[in-house]
Amino acid sequence: MQFTHVARGSRRGLVLAGGGLVDALGTGLFLVLIPVYVVVRLGIDPVQVGVVVGAANLIALASPGPAGWLSDRIGAGGVWTFLLLVRTIGYAAFPFVSSFWAYAVLLCVLGLADRASAPVQQLFLLQAERPENRSRAMAVLRTARNIGMSVGLLLGGVVVSIGTDAAYFTGFAINALSFLVLLAVVRVLIRRGRGRVPEPVEVAVESAERRKAVLKDPRYLTLVAGNAILLLHDSVLFTLLPLWIITRTPLADGWVGPLLAINTVLTVGLQVPLTRWTRTIPAARRTAIRALVPLLAAAALFLTAENASADVVLLVVVLAVVLITVGENMHSVSAFELSYRLAPERSMGAYLGAFDFGQAVQFAVGPPFMTVVVLRGALTGWGALGAAFAVGTVMMAAAARARR
Repeated sequence: MQFTHVARGSRRGLVLAGGGLVDALGTGLFLVLIPVYVVVRLGIDPVQVGVVVGAANLIALASPGPAGWLSDRIGAGGVWTFLLLVRTIGYAAFPFVSSFWAYAVLLCVLGLADRASAPVQQLFLLQAERPENRSRAMAVLRTARNIGMSVGLLLGGVVVSIGTDAAYFTGFAINALSFLVLLAVVRVLIRRGRGRVPEPVEVAVESAERRKAVLKDPRYLTLVAGNAILLLHDSVLFTLLPLWIITRTPLADGWVGPLLAINTVLTVGLQVPLTRWTRTIPAARRTAIRALVPLLAAAALFLTAENASADVVLLVVVLAVVLITVGENMHSVSAFELSYRLAPERSMGAYLGAFDFGQAVQFAVGPPFMTVVVLRGALTGWGALGAAFAVGTVMMAAAARARR
């Protein structure tokens, strides 16, 4: 019902969301399989795995900008096609990895392709949709990906419980095939005349100065930095929360999965309705500011939970997860709207590449911040997180006001 309602008048958005759902299913499956596979099956030390993941995230910082610029030049469809082929081949190679160095090289290469795909996917959607449909189509895509991710995580648990080589290889194959499904969707939309830059001639005459314009746009760079800081909520949920529950609360380890599921389910229900609050730049700005309230309240509740009695800590943590999920979704819909509305149409790929670069920085810096700062001291840690949320909100609001 929700997909049909949101995609009404936008069949392209619904088709793309279907491909995104399958892609996310494979991703969720892979995220469960790979840490167990490399540590248990291949015998790679967990510390080495952590180092490789961090290195891959840092190396991946190099890809969003060039991918966005290239999409401006030749069209997002062609760039995304190439990236999906690279990811299909790369992820299909994991069953053949037998050493630490092979794992490290493969993960770093795929990190570049994964991060490059984010701005290209967003630009493809923007080029495929009419302006009035863009926000709702992006919300549908995010909703579909959350559903697919949830299913993939559950399937990953089944594969791990089976534990045979055949089960793992089947899981890796499903992930690789999911990229081919999305690739087929992209090619169908391209053949229908969608997902291309408006006029190759106009893009070809774009000067070097215009391509570098985003680096000389302090207001957009302020938006990028503020968004990256606010994205710490992602690291809270997927890096900090599991470690925090295990080390700082009396909750059983088994609560990690259900608590993360609360985030997934709420996101499915919130993404689409919240787009009604972000249809203009001023509206998106107000939504970003309002998101600070649940984010700060969640940080305060997490701090409270560390000193709460065993019989109420679960209730406090559940409420905190609900609030940070609400804030996360309010921030994400407003950030998407501002990311393209504040970018020049002819240089949108380069601008979105810069915007995604900020997200990539958070993925590299956020997890260490969570573990080093927040876990080190309750009041100092959660206080620093709340302060970071406030700073990020001020920066986003200032950037949006400056471009009104």
